[in-house]
Amino acid sequence: MKYFYFILLILFITFFFLFSNLNSGMIVLDLYFVKIEGITVGFSMVSSVLIGAIISLIFQLPRLVRRNSKVSEKKDENP
Repeated sequence: MKYFYFILLILFITFFFLFSNLNSGMIVLDLYFVKIEGITVGFSMVSSVLIGAIISLIFQLPRLVRRNSKVSEKKDENP
């Protein structure tokens, strides 16, 4: 269990690297105000997954750092 996260991280990086290299077709991204040319399909998919993960982490941060406001105090039944 000591190296589980490290092995998982290496597997994800390897998967993203292989996925970006196998999908090497060039596309043009047309965003609202910017047109990006010469980007591969694999890189655009991997980067969209990573950006989505970062955005979801940002949205979850208030919930993760919030202290538990419902502190349960046990009353002593045998005084």
